[in-house]
Amino acid sequence: MSHLELAELNAHHHIEWAKRAILLVDIVGSVRLIDQDEVGIVSHWLEFVELVQRDILRPNDGQLIKSLGDGMLIAFDDVRSAVSAALAIQEASTRANASRQTVEPILLRMGIEVGDVIVVSYDVLGRGVNLAARLMSLAGPGEIVVSQHVRDGLTDRVDADVDVDVDVDVEDMGDCYVRNLRQPVRAYRIGRSGPQPVIGPSAVLD
Repeated sequence: MSHLELAELNAHHHIEWAKRAILLVDIVGSVRLIDQDEVGIVSHWLEFVELVQRDILRPNDGQLIKSLGDGMLIAFDDVRSAVSAALAIQEASTRANASRQTVEPILLRMGIEVGDVIVVSYDVLGRGVNLAARLMSLAGPGEIVVSQHVRDGLTDRVDADVDVDVDVDVEDMGDCYVRNLRQPVRAYRIGRSGPQPVIGPSAVLD
């Protein structure tokens, strides 16, 4: 965006540029799940969003920008807080599913990008948000996919081993082509170190 375009935008809306780590969360197969049990899924999701805000975002200084019908858009001041929150959200989702053993589990996928975004009083916009969405589309059920910038933000230097407050495994997915971007993006799959729950074949994407 040019300085002229930014000035014109700022004339109509109070905006600013700020560096943020953007976390996007999505329910896998949400259309099918809601079609099967609209009231149950929506009720569970609203309760889960409240839990995330209270128990995860506050300790990690996260800001819930939007609670979508089947996802969340969350902003953080730094990469480590975003990654810590993403891992905690996945773990909270696993616990919530354990309490719903008689019904199909609600599985989440996530994408994280960090960079300069346009901040308004009620939203965050820009390429960073778009890329977080594209990274999320690369994630399978129960997975978190992050950009090169996020991966580097977890290290003291680019080629160092990951050094974060939690034990994290990082898998290099290589250069990935995503929708509406001409150039591939380097993507990494991250998760807690150690054995992870097995996601069954019934967990399919929309």
